[in-house]
Amino acid sequence: MDNQQHSDCDKDIPNPSHSHARKISDGITSSNQGLTSFIREYRPLHEALRKGDLAETEKYLIKDHPGSLCAKITSNHETALHIAIMFGHLDLAKRLVELMSEEDLALKSRNGTTALHLVTLLIENEDEIIDVAKCMVEKNKRLVTLSDTNDWLPVTLALDLGHTEMARYLYSQTPFEFFQPRLGKHGVVLLVQCYYTNLFDIALDLIDRCPKLVVTDGRRGLNFLEMLANMPSELLLRKNVPFWKRWLNPRSQLQVLVEKIPGSAQKTKRDDFGTNASSGIKKAKAVENDKQFPLQAAFSAIYKLNEREITAGRIREAILKAAKRGNPEFIVEAIRIHYPFLWNTNDENGRNIFFLAVEFRQAAVLNLIHGLAMKHVFANMRDKGANCLLHMAGLPPPSSHLNRISGALLQMQREMQWFKEVESIIPHMKKEYLNRENKTPRDLFTENHRELLKQGEKWTKANAGSCSVVAALVATITFAAAFTVPGGNDQIKGYPIFLHKSLFVLFMISNATSLFSSTTSLLIFLALLNSRYAEDDFLKSLPSKMIIGLSTMLFSLANMMLAFCAALFLTLKSQAWIVIPVTFLGCVPVIFYIWLQFPLLIEIIMSTYGPGIFNRNVKRWP
Repeated sequence: MDNQQHSDCDKDIPNPSHSHARKISDGITSSNQGLTSFIREYRPLHEALRKGDLAETEKYLIKDHPGSLCAKITSNHETALHIAIMFGHLDLAKRLVELMSEEDLALKSRNGTTALHLVTLLIENEDEIIDVAKCMVEKNKRLVTLSDTNDWLPVTLALDLGHTEMARYLYSQTPFEFFQPRLGKHGVVLLVQCYYTNLFDIALDLIDRCPKLVVTDGRRGLNFLEMLANMPSELLLRKNVPFWKRWLNPRSQLQVLVEKIPGSAQKTKRDDFGTNASSGIKKAKAVENDKQFPLQAAFSAIYKLNEREITAGRIREAILKAAKRGNPEFIVEAIRIHYPFLWNTNDENGRNIFFLAVEFRQAAVLNLIHGLAMKHVFANMRDKGANCLLHMAGLPPPSSHLNRISGALLQMQREMQWFKEVESIIPHMKKEYLNRENKTPRDLFTENHRELLKQGEKWTKANAGSCSVVAALVATITFAAAFTVPGGNDQIKGYPIFLHKSLFVLFMISNATSLFSSTTSLLIFLALLNSRYAEDDFLKSLPSKMIIGLSTMLFSLANMMLAFCAALFLTLKSQAWIVIPVTFLGCVPVIFYIWLQFPLLIEIIMSTYGPGIFNRNVKRWP
């Protein structure tokens, strides 16, 4: 609100002429005099409102200064009711509402805020706050339709601050015509807010009663569909609900959704959205975490729009955004509505959703191609630059894609996996196709991944070098320990003193195992330092060597600590108070090192031998 004041002041800055400067000076003097007047005249009232003193406030407003009840008592044009609410004195605010007339409740401050706007800003004692709002609305129902200078209705302001129960009540009291697109952006703003705050019952009611809201531009120039398209898949829907399950029911999706929400728009009055809602609406909260509802409802609303409204809604642009953001659910729902979207949705470069999926490395979208009956047609397409689908895999990946992958080795491996996956999709003869720059897909890949390949080599050698030092250290320690056994040897026979102890057997086995595995790890890391670092080597060869090296090194560390613990228990068995803390302290650095390296090992294993990011078992669609 203060920012709005500053912007209003900036608009009034005149040219720096002498006469204008005098007017500014006069205005400032007048403003200061007005502020002084406010302080002098209403000081007792301000003190009473600040303290929440009901008796003093009533004495001032009723007996001493009857006309002050609706007076603007601050330089920001707030009334006594505004001040009482800002200080959080709800009982005092209720009493002032009783004293004020219907017209007085609609008085606005300089920022255009009514007292009801201020009530929505309070965060404590939610039930009492809603009671104050009810007192106001029951006395003047027009309050819910008044917006401030920033064009916020009370309901949208409440929801913007996350006050969901207050928003439910205000929504039930606001005439629906104020959410119609012809009266502004209140409806689409509220729809977007409902999505982010999981108020899906209100969102579905809005879409059901005014389908055009899903293609109406909001304050940032995006409509609701475009906002959903920009959502990554994991944020838009729950991952445990396969999106193709929604294809099984041929009925209107909105009707299905409405039936899933007892007491929704078709079965109850809008009053049920208030805090005294029916049990059905209360049950609606149980499904608020299922974010597939707004997506289904939004696309079901498209059926009710005409061709002009669909075109103006920029659905094709939204589909392209969904492809870039990795939102296959949005794409499937859009194409189910209008199948030609699959064929004629291209960007300015002539690239369809599958080209963009490869370019922006969105595997979930690319996987959809395996569910098409005419998969080969899309695999044979070219863009305006004569690039085929495999050329897209040769383009440099988005930085956001690489930032999610640990280490340059795995980043280069992921790029090779993308190239090989797309290569398996396109016809064999397309692999050597030239684009307008006379480059094959492999040429483009090599050119754009030269720097990443160097980084992958550098990262792998650096890790192999540091790990080989650890492996060599473990091998040295365990080799020496094999000849300096705990307890020493018998001076006559030469056998170890603890030869027949089970702990000694454990010590020797773990020490020997640690020696063999550390030696193996050392040899593997040395091989990595001298390996070839070609593009194809990053797919399996180099990651496999790193897996063997890391796993044997971590295994050797674990066995070395086991041997250490067994030796301590053998030599200090009668002094457990020394053995236990020393064993614990000795294991801490090794455990810490294993804890740091183990996640990397798991990531390499999953990236190399795991299920991968690509899925060819996709249900036939659309």
